[in-house]
Amino acid sequence: MGLAEEARCGFCPARPAESPCVPVPRSRERATSVLLADPCFQLRSICYLLGQPDPPAPGAILPAPDRKHFSLQSYADYISADELAQVEQMLAHLTSASAQAAAASLPTSEEDLCPICYAHPISAVFQPCGHKSCKACINQHLMNNKDCFFCKATIVSVEDWEKAASTSTTSSAA
Repeated sequence: MGLAEEARCGFCPARPAESPCVPVPRSRERATSVLLADPCFQLRSICYLLGQPDPPAPGAILPAPDRKHFSLQSYADYISADELAQVEQMLAHLTSASAQAAAASLPTSEEDLCPICYAHPISAVFQPCGHKSCKACINQHLMNNKDCFFCKATIVSVEDWEKAASTSTTSSAA
């Protein structure tokens, strides 16, 4: 096993020996948190790519047994066994991270939820107006519009928001 193979992270394609992939745990953690926070991302999409059909809903009509399911494995001419293994590793990692995040998260009150989607906790504050939403909503909004959802002020920056930091500042000011 060469140096380049030892340094590979498992998610990047093979690189020449002169430019080995250097594992960056923070990048992987950041990518994981961004994916899992995106309301459009679903782990079952990756399961589908691997040919793992969703379990049928109670009372649903079962598909015909001769019906073929989509699978990346059917495209061996285009997708290598290593690439399939990388997708499986990614699925295992994201599944584990999703389960850990769900176990670690505390129940969220309605006032802590994004007032736009009500699906994610508030995680961003807009400057200069100070209105708040989840990062997924503001990132989606900023693709087409630079005005605040609520007051239409021009957003000059979006900062991370944590309730604990916000409440301690408020209480010390009082």
